[in-house]
Amino acid sequence: MASIRPSAFNLQEREDGGPFLLIEDAELEEGGTNVFYTDIPAAQRKPDSPMAKLLNVCSDQLTIWPLNIRNDRDDFLWPKYGNLERIVITRPVIEPYPLPTTTDDVVELLKLLPDGFSKDFRFGLGLLWEYRHICETIAGLDGVTVLLVHGGNGDDDANINPPFFTLGIRRFHELRKELNRIASRYQRYARKDKVFHTYQTLLNAADPVKFPTLKKKLTPDAISEMTNGGRDRVTLSKRDRQAAVRMVQDNVQVLAEAEPNTLLALKSEIELVTLKQLIERYKKMLEQGLSESKWQNFFMGNPFILSLAFAIPTMMVQGQAYAGGKRLNGSGSKVADFVYASASTGNLGLIEIKKPEAELLGKTPYRGDDVYGPSTDLGGAIAQVLDQRFKLQSELPVMKNNMNRYDIHSYAVRCFVIAGIMPKEHQQKKSFELLRNSLSDVVIVTFDELLERLTEIQKALQPLGYDEEVPF
Repeated sequence: MASIRPSAFNLQEREDGGPFLLIEDAELEEGGTNVFYTDIPAAQRKPDSPMAKLLNVCSDQLTIWPLNIRNDRDDFLWPKYGNLERIVITRPVIEPYPLPTTTDDVVELLKLLPDGFSKDFRFGLGLLWEYRHICETIAGLDGVTVLLVHGGNGDDDANINPPFFTLGIRRFHELRKELNRIASRYQRYARKDKVFHTYQTLLNAADPVKFPTLKKKLTPDAISEMTNGGRDRVTLSKRDRQAAVRMVQDNVQVLAEAEPNTLLALKSEIELVTLKQLIERYKKMLEQGLSESKWQNFFMGNPFILSLAFAIPTMMVQGQAYAGGKRLNGSGSKVADFVYASASTGNLGLIEIKKPEAELLGKTPYRGDDVYGPSTDLGGAIAQVLDQRFKLQSELPVMKNNMNRYDIHSYAVRCFVIAGIMPKEHQQKKSFELLRNSLSDVVIVTFDELLERLTEIQKALQPLGYDEEVPF
């Protein structure tokens, strides 16, 4: 059988007129009148026929045992809301509840239940289908088996006191109305969605010229409503993240005019997160023993890192740049790893990249003293970048003309070598500093020093109390 609501199932006509109610006086300690539910006619009823208590009526309160009433299911006559077994409703008016003696009396009595409650015993009582989430939520609380609904003092209360969950009638109705509004809102969305997909599947497919493809429109305030005005942190899927970025890009001009402070704050946060991820990637690369080509690709994708080696603002001109020196047979050309230029004057700078594992100093002190000379790797890198500068200066006028680049100049070409890691031992540090500070034309920067400069920028940009969690 297809799945249908309990209400629809129990409205189906039955030839025997069922389901049925049995009405009995309750035991003295319980008081009032008990009402039992069964789907077996009286003529066929046996002592072991399935039956369950549905209702207890006392003059000052009603107690409901909400039941699953689908007789085609294994949980027939079991509690409808799992661990939540009973709903107690205190008397809403001065007059006492009338004690029923017939099924018609029960039907009339149930009309006194508050709005939002099922008032037809054929449905197993409890709340109407659209409010079932109230009971299902309460049923998830440990040790709570009774929902007590009252209309006395504190009728907007919501208290947990196992085995009771006490709910004021005013709060119940406020919640019920809000659930109605939510359902109505999403029904409107569903109707629009159905119209959209029907149009696309039928009309657009049949005649795309006469019925062009429609685009879904986001309803105003939809994002705000789903995220509590943006205050709720939301975990987005990959597609949602991409869509969120595109929406900001599409509305950046409007945001700049209407929400400039918010846009600037978002820009700063994105920059901080991006910088944090870049630093983490840099650290991992330092641990992996990568080739020079891997580092060249990394710096090509993040050129501002190498610009930190300069004391002034710079811009990358070219990676793997021809620096001159080609002979008549085409051999002998010099290639600089990176060419940078001053942002204000266009004065050029050459950068030669070696690996972080490159030795900076010789392995043993010079003549037994506590002084170390430059390593072969470092000496070769220095000579290489100086030779590149020499070739570049001699051929730059021709290259500028060929490239139509008249904004770069060789006034005083600076040379940089990015290599190795700062030595740990004191005497080696001293030797390295003596060596690199004695060079007037070449600046030597280690990979870990570049990383430290990145970290210092992150600290400088990071406001007090900054939350480092990614915003998406």
